[in-house]
Amino acid sequence: MARFVFNPPFNFKEGMVMFFKILKVLSPVSGVGMITTICLGMSVVYYFCLLPYQWRTSIFPVFFYHFTIAHWILINTLYNYILAILIHPGKSKGQGPSKCRTCRTNRPERSHHCRQCNFCVLLMDHHCVWINNCVGFYNYGYYIRSCLFCWVGALYGTWSLWPEVAAYCSQTTVMFPYPELPNVVVGFWVLCVGVLIAFSILNYWQLYLISSGMTSVEYKQMKAWKGVVSPYDRGWKTNLACILGFRGRSWLTLLRPTFYIPQDYWSVVDLEEVESFG
Repeated sequence: MARFVFNPPFNFKEGMVMFFKILKVLSPVSGVGMITTICLGMSVVYYFCLLPYQWRTSIFPVFFYHFTIAHWILINTLYNYILAILIHPGKSKGQGPSKCRTCRTNRPERSHHCRQCNFCVLLMDHHCVWINNCVGFYNYGYYIRSCLFCWVGALYGTWSLWPEVAAYCSQTTVMFPYPELPNVVVGFWVLCVGVLIAFSILNYWQLYLISSGMTSVEYKQMKAWKGVVSPYDRGWKTNLACILGFRGRSWLTLLRPTFYIPQDYWSVVDLEEVESFG
């Protein structure tokens, strides 16, 4: 009796290689495109569902308060997110105490080579597909600010959309006047909950690293050095102030769109201590 042998019409290994090549080509637009799509969807839900509901059920001062808070979150999130995308993270100019093993050029301390960008990035934390850019010296603060405002926006969305979720559980509606369509308000409430949880973890981790004077790359380097304090740690307040851009200015600058030039605060450390750390 002949034995049936299945011969696939393509080589699985070659297929996976082709898949990752396609993914690499699409990745520059996929992350930013997904964020843009979500922002547009949230804007539609806000202006056509939530805003009319708040107008009908609130007195004018309360409505104005919600209107102001929502647009304050929106403006700050978009401002910092767009700058995190557009601002170059910082590129090594071939000068510094260490030498890159990949591009064979000298670089300042705390610089690392990014395989996606193909150059040494100043104060590199990681390459982020959601901004299609490296998170480095010049856009680090804008990246963190956009993450913080995304968390605030998700918190506000989770709270403000809850009346529709409660009504939906009772098979009624208070915000979505289209019974023939799926209730997208409830869907976006679920999305807000997911974003709130995800950004709670991300922001906690990023703020912990910044307050400790480390980047994600340096944290990986320190795993084998248990109990070692980062030589770049100048106290959590100074660390946060330098990265978030309010050193020498009021912390209230965090609450509004702000353009700033980061300070070179790591070049004052002992280079011998740096080399033993890295």
